[in-house]
Amino acid sequence: MREAQTLAVIAGGVGGAVGAFVGVAVGNSVMSVTLTTLGVATVVGVGVIASAVIAGDVQFLADADGE
Repeated sequence: MREAQTLAVIAGGVGGAVGAFVGVAVGNSVMSVTLTTLGVATVVGVGVIASAVIAGDVQFLADADGE
């Protein structure tokens, strides 16, 4: 797997885990748990990717070959 793909998997896993924890802790109904989980998972996942890009650990290249 390329670095970007690996980072996406890590960000998704971390975001999902944190989102699920917060969603269950905060939510009072199934809908609020779901919405809170999705919102927190997205924010955490984006934060993981952004911090790695800012730190220079991952470079996202936009060329025709995808490399």
